[in-house]
Amino acid sequence: MFAITKAKPERGIWSDDQPTPSKAARGMVMVKVIAAGICGTDYHIYRWDQWSSGRIRTPMTIGHEFVGLISDIGEDVTGFEIGERVSAECHIACGQCGLCRTSNAHICEKTEIIGVDRPGAFAEYVEVPATNLWKVPDAIPDKHAAVFDPVGNAMHMVTTAEVTSKNVLIVGGGPIGLFAAAIAKAHGARTVSVQEPNQSRAAIARSLDPDLVVNPRDPDCTSRILDLTDGKGPDVVLEVSGNGVALNAALDIAAPGATVALLGIPGGPVELDLGGKVVMKGISLLGVTGRRMYETWFQVEAFMLKNPELIEKVVTHVLPAKDFDKGFSLMDDGACGKVVLDFQTLHEGELQ
Repeated sequence: MFAITKAKPERGIWSDDQPTPSKAARGMVMVKVIAAGICGTDYHIYRWDQWSSGRIRTPMTIGHEFVGLISDIGEDVTGFEIGERVSAECHIACGQCGLCRTSNAHICEKTEIIGVDRPGAFAEYVEVPATNLWKVPDAIPDKHAAVFDPVGNAMHMVTTAEVTSKNVLIVGGGPIGLFAAAIAKAHGARTVSVQEPNQSRAAIARSLDPDLVVNPRDPDCTSRILDLTDGKGPDVVLEVSGNGVALNAALDIAAPGATVALLGIPGGPVELDLGGKVVMKGISLLGVTGRRMYETWFQVEAFMLKNPELIEKVVTHVLPAKDFDKGFSLMDDGACGKVVLDFQTLHEGELQ
């Protein structure tokens, strides 16, 4: 079968011809992949930065955002049928530790991630624990169902930060930041600002109708955010860029007592003046990873069913899976929102 792999410990991604799996193991389900989204994590792996080079064991089939059809069901699996359309939670938790048993499985210390620690979904077939599957409603098209995962990241961040009635600043207009802008508006934020230097992504952000889209490189960036927030600064900062300079600037402008949620993964260590920018301002820092299993998935499903036009604006490119190089090049250039790879073309037919 066709697969996309991190074959060597250096910058780049490669295609591979792998044996086609036939049977799902006990407790597992085999899924024929229809579509898969390119995640920021995949881009880190492609670039082979400090984080990915310390985490990924090559060779590894990458990819973890996907939708597909069940092709085989392992022993002891109930509640699923061959041919059902599913997505999946990519974090595979142990299910036994104290975190898992207290509704915190998303930070289980024994977690393995599909496409990071075990073979991923950038392939014609992927094997997933049945407990991680999510049945996709017919009303959600394939290219939207393929991005449940990043919309879930944004949903988890927005709901954890409690944005209702707050002035919200989103640092980074990549796909998760764009999804977060739409979700924050839907959750009743007082104002929503998006800070993004890339003009292609800034244009996508404007299409979502936030209160302000600003280039952090412009000299009036700070004054425009302060004007929008009556001189106080944002009550909530959602940091999705992973850029240390941007984070420091956001901490400077954040209102005293603000909540700063961190989801972007820096390429390396970030230096902060914790005393001046966090402690003395009474800032609450929140580390956000993954999705709450499975509260976030219910929230994302409801959001997608009610707001398909917003998802459509962020998913800017659907490419044949074999054109994955173009997808990563678009991300290199920042000339895209969310890129989805169409694996259906490797079988037959087109995406919904």
